[in-house]
Amino acid sequence: CKGLNTLSNILDIKLSKVSSMIDKKILFEEVVLDNLNMVEKANVIDRDKDIKLLSNKIKVIYGVRIGGKTYFLFQIINKHFKDDFIYINFEDERLININANELNELLKIALSIKNTKNLFFDEIQSVDNWDKFVRRLNDSGFNIFITGSSSKLLSKEIATSLRGRSLKTEVLPLNFKEFLKFKNFEIKKRYSTIEKAELLKYLNEFIKFGGFPEIALVEDEEIKKDILKEYLDSIFYRDVVERHNIRNIKEIKVLRNVLINLFANEVSIKKITNLLKEFNTKISRECIYNYLEYFGDAYLIFLLNNFSYKTKTVSNSKLYVIDGMWNFSLSFSKNKGRILENIVFLELRKKGFIENENLFYVKGKNYEVDFLIFDKNRELIQVCYELNETNKDREIKAFEKAIKDLNLKDVKLKIITYNDEGIEKLNIDDKEYLIEIIPFWKWSLFSLS
Repeated sequence: CKGLNTLSNILDIKLSKVSSMIDKKILFEEVVLDNLNMVEKANVIDRDKDIKLLSNKIKVIYGVRIGGKTYFLFQIINKHFKDDFIYINFEDERLININANELNELLKIALSIKNTKNLFFDEIQSVDNWDKFVRRLNDSGFNIFITGSSSKLLSKEIATSLRGRSLKTEVLPLNFKEFLKFKNFEIKKRYSTIEKAELLKYLNEFIKFGGFPEIALVEDEEIKKDILKEYLDSIFYRDVVERHNIRNIKEIKVLRNVLINLFANEVSIKKITNLLKEFNTKISRECIYNYLEYFGDAYLIFLLNNFSYKTKTVSNSKLYVIDGMWNFSLSFSKNKGRILENIVFLELRKKGFIENENLFYVKGKNYEVDFLIFDKNRELIQVCYELNETNKDREIKAFEKAIKDLNLKDVKLKIITYNDEGIEKLNIDDKEYLIEIIPFWKWSLFSLS
């Protein structure tokens, strides 16, 4: 009798495993079919961006959470692969804690539904050992596209594991040109008075809320702000707190709020530490450095260095935030100039300029220039919401000092405004420089194209 009971228990265990396998198979089939259906039903508005399609390379699409990576994948599918693809979103709650063995089973089931070599894996970095899985598939001849919500973390994994097998494309929220496309507003060189008024209405919306795609399609301002708050919390908790296993959430949340209040301002560890004290929060210098890196990895903040020809430790940086997060600054309503500066920084980033590689700011004795583009075409840019005789003279003097201090011979000069326009001249020694005063909308739509 005892032996029969043991045999019965063994049979129960085996039957339980078989049942579990059947349940898992059914679940994976549902996930695959639902994901394919999602692509088919998606209303895709194409971005002004494409991707190189070398089949032997793993195509990596990365950027801020909810910034448009998924719909950019759909854009690639619609444009290049039609019905010949598999798409799996690993943030589907049914795939939480999926392991390596289950990954293989999921792929088998997917390929039994649709036999293809083109695989699209969305937010796959949340799966343990995803890189080894993807590399093996690449070695087997699959054409692979992956996305991830991280800058440096995903890049580190790519650098160590994929080893030259990848092509990377960064996707950030909409630039202003794409934003107008989402609004069905025609872009052209000249506008009537009525068209110009509509353009400025959209510009005001863009300045206030930024370019997250979902928010661009929402009309109600309160809903826009509610969605932005959801984005802020999602980026903070999922890409900072959870990813880095941070336990003292209260102190890092205070730091987050302090940083948002410092947007478009120069920051230092000392300044941050002093501001934290005002909120009765103490964080060590080492932890602040680490937290700044985590926020940067998640695209919540960007730190821009003061340009120098000398290699030295950077003590101060200018801080900028991702689209719309200035809404959660305590002095938001008083800072049109700082918001415009932050948006100009983001437009430069969205056009491919990278902070501290070919994009800097310039600060010297008694002057500051907001941006220096330092590549084959060098350019100094000031941002001024509204020009008057007083601040115009200050901005031009800053150009003069920067040119002399950095010995910039051939450099373009621009002052980007909300809506002012014109030309000024600057004479330095025997050389005349033209300063283009240009509205943000015109600069963004045409000078950056």
